[in-house]
Amino acid sequence: MNKNLKLFTQVIFYGSIWGILEATIGHVLHFIPATIAGSIMFPIAALILYKAYEQTKSKTSLMYIGIVASAIKSVNFLMPQLSVFKTINPMISILFESLVVVVVIHYVTKENKIQNVFSLVIASIAWRGIFVGWMGLQYALTGNLAPYLKTFALGFEFVIIVGIISGLFAAILVMLSKVVIKKPVFNINQKPVLASFLLLTALFLTYTL
Repeated sequence: MNKNLKLFTQVIFYGSIWGILEATIGHVLHFIPATIAGSIMFPIAALILYKAYEQTKSKTSLMYIGIVASAIKSVNFLMPQLSVFKTINPMISILFESLVVVVVIHYVTKENKIQNVFSLVIASIAWRGIFVGWMGLQYALTGNLAPYLKTFALGFEFVIIVGIISGLFAAILVMLSKVVIKKPVFNINQKPVLASFLLLTALFLTYTL
């Protein structure tokens, strides 16, 4: 397979997997306590990006995967009953999550467990801090006030407390994957037909759920 086509297929594959999990698990998380829900999606994203990096060895591809997952989420713009912010903000958070994982992925791939944990906890806190900055800008421009901007305590919980919990969860998932899934058995992420099917599935689930 052509190298560029292979990389493109892998980006679509992992981006679609992320999109499917955002549409399904993300949907279910709306029905459980916010602290628990908020700590789950970043670990899933970190695991997807880590496995993608194992295959592609490309930091740039991780950002493209985030862009694909974010673009899948944009399907919700077709649902007029949803607030535009309920589509834009998850899209932005996906991009921020991709960005911070790109920054720390070098340390995540190391065998040093302390580096694994520390880097993912920092990444988890970092994307939340950046996101709060985005929400502050959004409030200044539109008047849309996020709950965790209302008090320092709520902001601290969102960025630091949930950030640490989420980062630890991400580190556990990644370290478990290193033991359980040491090498891919099949290069299914290189099959264009499968990647296309997953993309269509992600779009369908995002629109219907």
